[in-house]
Amino acid sequence: MIFQLALIVVLIALILYALSQRRRVPVVARIILCGSLIGIFFVIAPEWTNYLAHWVGVGRGADLVFYVFVVLTLAAVFNLHLQIRANAEVTTELARMIALMTTRRPPRE
Repeated sequence: MIFQLALIVVLIALILYALSQRRRVPVVARIILCGSLIGIFFVIAPEWTNYLAHWVGVGRGADLVFYVFVVLTLAAVFNLHLQIRANAEVTTELARMIALMTTRRPPRE
């Protein structure tokens, strides 16, 4: 019961974070909000994870939660990789522009 309460508190904190970020990144905020609400439901009624796991062909509800976590984590890592790559390309382009703007011509002899 104590662990369930701690999980619910953490998920409520995520909901508050999602609500505070909904104007900056609305898609991510909605995903966090939905995931947290589903998480609270499954913490309160864990037997539903077993039912859902059997329905999709997974042995236990805990295994299903783990598999979903792994997939979401891989998607988040891939998204971060794409963002870092895009930022690196922008930084490279800015460095090139600055280098071209600050070039000096050699003095004529």
